[in-house]
Amino acid sequence: MTIQPWITCLQSGILIRHLETRYPEQASKVDLQRVMGAAESFQEIQDARAFLTNTSNWIPHSVFRELVKSCELATGQKDFTYQAAMAYYEIVKTQSPTLIETIAILLNDVESVFRSVGDWASAYTNYMQLQSFVCPDEALTLHVLSRYLPPVDPGFGNMRLVQGNLEGTAKLDPSVETATCEEAYTQLRLETLVNEFGDAYVMTTKNDRFTVARRSTGEVVITGRTIRLVQTLIPIKADRIPAPHCSDEQLVATLEPQGHLSVWTAGEPVRRSKTHFPTQDDHCTAIRIERGGTLSAGSLSTTIKAGSIYNAPYTHYRLRWTNRPPHANNAAAAGRSQHLTDRRAFAYQLFTHLKNLQATHRHMLTMFLRNVELAQENIQLKQELSAQQETGGIIGKSAPLQDLLSLIRTIAPSDTTVLVTGETGTGKELAARLIHQLSRRKDRRFVAVNCGALPETLLESELFGHEKGSFTGAVAQKKGKFELAEGGTLFLDEIGDISPAVQVKLLRVLQEREFQRVGGTSDLKANIRLIAATNRDLLAMMEQNQFRQDLFYRLNVIQLYVPALRERPEDITELAQHFVQRFAEKTGKSIAGLTPDALQLCLSYKWPGNIRELENVMERAVTLAPEGKKWVTPDLLPNNLRSTTESAPSLDLAELVDRVDWSALLKTLETRGSLTGLLNYFEWTITRRAVAEYGGNKSRAAKVLGRTYRWLRKLETEMTHRESPPSNPDSHS
Repeated sequence: MTIQPWITCLQSGILIRHLETRYPEQASKVDLQRVMGAAESFQEIQDARAFLTNTSNWIPHSVFRELVKSCELATGQKDFTYQAAMAYYEIVKTQSPTLIETIAILLNDVESVFRSVGDWASAYTNYMQLQSFVCPDEALTLHVLSRYLPPVDPGFGNMRLVQGNLEGTAKLDPSVETATCEEAYTQLRLETLVNEFGDAYVMTTKNDRFTVARRSTGEVVITGRTIRLVQTLIPIKADRIPAPHCSDEQLVATLEPQGHLSVWTAGEPVRRSKTHFPTQDDHCTAIRIERGGTLSAGSLSTTIKAGSIYNAPYTHYRLRWTNRPPHANNAAAAGRSQHLTDRRAFAYQLFTHLKNLQATHRHMLTMFLRNVELAQENIQLKQELSAQQETGGIIGKSAPLQDLLSLIRTIAPSDTTVLVTGETGTGKELAARLIHQLSRRKDRRFVAVNCGALPETLLESELFGHEKGSFTGAVAQKKGKFELAEGGTLFLDEIGDISPAVQVKLLRVLQEREFQRVGGTSDLKANIRLIAATNRDLLAMMEQNQFRQDLFYRLNVIQLYVPALRERPEDITELAQHFVQRFAEKTGKSIAGLTPDALQLCLSYKWPGNIRELENVMERAVTLAPEGKKWVTPDLLPNNLRSTTESAPSLDLAELVDRVDWSALLKTLETRGSLTGLLNYFEWTITRRAVAEYGGNKSRAAKVLGRTYRWLRKLETEMTHRESPPSNPDSHS
């Protein structure tokens, strides 16, 4: 079962108030607005502190995890959550407690309090299960099982917070003098704990052995090995048997007949020959620490003891306490607030907390229903787009377009960087969006940036984000497009327009897959697929030192050429009809399409602006069409389309030469000095025509001619420096 993890702000309030009380100077360093930014939908909340300390609110676990991390870093205390919980329960003794704390005080018995521990978890989180039991032969001892549900991967702070809550709740009983909570084994994964110290340590596995070593020196700090956990039937007190209404999903451990509970216990180490066990319900594996040690990074540190067990299916806590002498217990009870000893006041307090809890549940339900509505809207939008999934809205059936779509389907499933080339208006962004729709990242965001529309200073901030105060006007921290596209696809349009400085930073992201915000010092991971697009000739820009060669090769892993509209004239009719229908529906006109004469003008036109120009022409025609007109006629088209002259008829090359006057051929032959010179000039003429046809893109022209870009540049240089060239090729290229 996978859920969307949420936790009540009662717990975040415990951390924030302890931070402000115990570490007032460090509290100012914790940016709660940035903490809220760990969940995108919570970025817009104006007063983060008020929200995080309001016990009626709930936050995603990602926000809570970020808060724990920030508090640990600010205070230098890895044990911060435990300290906060213990401090909170000391305050509860003198101030108004919450509902569960009120019940604990009322019951005045540790075992009775923890009997309903499963309800605590559901009141405070939706991703943690708790279950308690008491063994008949153990005095003043109680066991609590805790399990975090996926997708939550609990951290060290989560575990210590639970321990603090368990000890603090036990001490609410006035007869309890001391309480300690220890782990028999923990659900905390050893690799998760190691990763909390950044890159300071590396964890390696060999057979059934594990080692944690300091990355800088290679010094082994901790060793461990795989052990086997086995299901063991443990007798429990009859009055501690879970209530019959509890479903199996609510129980961490399984209740067996005759008052026994099936609980994991540590067995023998796993032998090398049996490292991989068959999947069975009666055993699993965990990691036992053989040599303990201390993990540290900066001011943060924690000690891992030998014999402790990690990576268990759940955590087994053992809570032990001692009672006060009878006379001390009486004195403690006598000192309790009057409103807790007066039954009527106590009942009023209890019902007040019940109402607050109901309000909290209603608040959570409202948020849940809104999420359901958004999910349904998302499904509906996906269904509406399903018809376009295969082509991404790209229209046409010509061979060049089908080749393009075939290549897109081939490369989409990978995370390879793609460079989309083609003239302006050909639909490069549509191609990029289709790659995203057909990729494994389709459920995450597609973020597009027009690099040519922003100056260098703004583009850098737009891409990488900035920290508060990093430049004039940076009044708050801002996430860049690389962060917003996390897990999805980032599309950089007009990549040829970025400055050399931004090119250097972009190269680092592609090489290292990490970046820093403007004014920041921390490295952030870039988990994105990058697609870039340009209508410029990057090879020519490289020769002119306008574009970095190393960046080009990083971007040009796979090049995707989007053909110009004149290269796919078979698609003009379908595209024109599509745009006419779309704009007719938008304006409420009943235009059926184009007349044959109007369509012929469209087919004869070269469309230098490509599909964008065709779209604009059709919008103009529909807008100018009088009410009641059924067809787009030639008079509704722009003058440049109506004045289009017909191209010369297609001729075989031999027939074309036969039509040239022989005296003209002899004169050209004499000018060029030989037949070879004439053929070279003819080759250059065709090359210039190709460059002109492809909008000055020499790389594309060379590819169509079956030559390389270097060959074209060499030919251009030779023909330009001839003593008497018939024309200046620079004017064409």
